[in-house]
Amino acid sequence: MKKICRKFGREKEYRSMAIKTRKIGIIGAGNVGPHVALSLATQGLADEFVLYDIKEKKAAGEAMDIMDAVSYMPHHVVAYSGTVADMKDADILINASGKTRQPGQTRLDMMDDAIATTKDIIPLIQASGFDGIIISISNPCDIIAEYLQYKLDWPKDRIIGSGTALDSARLQMQLASQLEVNRRSVTAYLLGEHGDSSMIPWSHVLVAGKPIDELLAEEPGKYRMDSKEDILWKVHRGGYFENDGKGCTEFGVASATAELVRAIFHNEHKILPCSVYLDDLYGVKDTFASVPVKVGAKGVEDIISIHLTPEEQAEFEASIKVLKEHFQRALTL
Repeated sequence: MKKICRKFGREKEYRSMAIKTRKIGIIGAGNVGPHVALSLATQGLADEFVLYDIKEKKAAGEAMDIMDAVSYMPHHVVAYSGTVADMKDADILINASGKTRQPGQTRLDMMDDAIATTKDIIPLIQASGFDGIIISISNPCDIIAEYLQYKLDWPKDRIIGSGTALDSARLQMQLASQLEVNRRSVTAYLLGEHGDSSMIPWSHVLVAGKPIDELLAEEPGKYRMDSKEDILWKVHRGGYFENDGKGCTEFGVASATAELVRAIFHNEHKILPCSVYLDDLYGVKDTFASVPVKVGAKGVEDIISIHLTPEEQAEFEASIKVLKEHFQRALTL
């Protein structure tokens, strides 16, 4: 919109500027949802948060707690509890619904309860009129992301599961600490399920751009690490250790989710390991699983296909088989 400014007998046109703030809706105010909101708020990634939970007092209390912290944040934030209908004009909806994983439970063991919860929120999303990007972090992550996409008939490039973003952080932590290098010098991620069947494509693990197998072979006295099998076991067990110790996991997944939000809001075109719809990629069809994904303002901008060794391909396909079998059962619940 153009306006006319008259000063000193002269006319000058100028354009009024409308500033759009960033709004995020979070479904689920249990252990994870509020930590996601706090992580986003402290990093200045959004201006407005709506928290919804069937336990209305819990959502209201979490929103108030975040508002108490705003005075000591470098960014202005508004957080409040509300309904899914209040998320109609949100840019991103984050699904953090569901129960906490119990001791000894795998993520796949959580599926029946998670599907029941998802069935309850689907009509709320449909009725809200929300049409932005969905990030689903509820476990089992890949199954719930695919279930939401399928039942909502959501555009496949506008729904993302956090997937192995957290697993990859755990892998990077293991490698960085054992090799005694900074995490940012390590390129490493997991593919497949966000769970016990995920695999590490070791042929693509790099330290300062150097294949890790080359580094270990050339500098055996300087760089050492556990066996690849032990490292994968530690990555897989990371969530169990945390859950047994504190009753949940929340900081890591909140940070991983914030990274996805940053890539979208800042249109970073960033490559991140996350769960997206695969169709005729990596030798698989019609399923959600984690692979390297280019994430930007439109959501999923591209899926990066990397060459896997025959052994790695077999491990990846085994993980896909687990996901497909569980998703088919999810549809019967």
